[in-house]
Amino acid sequence: LTHWYGVCERTALGPLAEPLNVLSSLAFMVVAVAIFRQYRRHEDLENKWKWDVHVLTVLTFIIGVNSVAFHAFPNPTTELADTLTIVLFIVLYFWCVLFRIGRTTIFQAGVCFTAFVGFSHILVHQFPRALNDSIGYLSSMIALIMIAVYLFLKARPSSTHFMLAAIVGVVSLFCRAIDRELCGMLPTGTHFLWHMLNATLMYILLKQLVRNVNRVARLKRSAGDST
Repeated sequence: LTHWYGVCERTALGPLAEPLNVLSSLAFMVVAVAIFRQYRRHEDLENKWKWDVHVLTVLTFIIGVNSVAFHAFPNPTTELADTLTIVLFIVLYFWCVLFRIGRTTIFQAGVCFTAFVGFSHILVHQFPRALNDSIGYLSSMIALIMIAVYLFLKARPSSTHFMLAAIVGVVSLFCRAIDRELCGMLPTGTHFLWHMLNATLMYILLKQLVRNVNRVARLKRSAGDST
């Protein structure tokens, strides 16, 4: 069971066989609710339909639901649902950060996204079982570091937050990668830390989108007041 489902904590059948993994999955739902409550307090996000922020928040909540379902009832269907929502979040956030915070053109964003997808494909194709079947997430962490460096070179304050997110992401990926290796010493494994750190990562990233929307809105209001 441990080998098939890739997590150390599961050593038996049944929905209660991974209590830490199930409980830690709730962290994604907590983050989604926290971000929702945060942007509801901001007039610019409340009065305008910022579809990307809303969709990413909903996806975060669904990631929590699917993670609970997979760790309670692991099977190919729940595993696929769990993976797909994470991939959707990564892809959508990547585009959002390029346009909203990176301020790229469509052409520049297309080049960056093509490079990101191509690099991810190469990693997965060349090292399919590496990092406890987690190699596909490595390109996302590298992308966060590159975004942080780019924003730093542009003297953007958000660079610090993206570098923090990248560090949290790398640590979370490490926890996922070593999970099965520590089964003998740590029966609970470390996959639950992947959940909690990943939820923290997503909170940092989503908060930057909310701040960006409000910063742009404030600039537009200031420009309007000065005319």
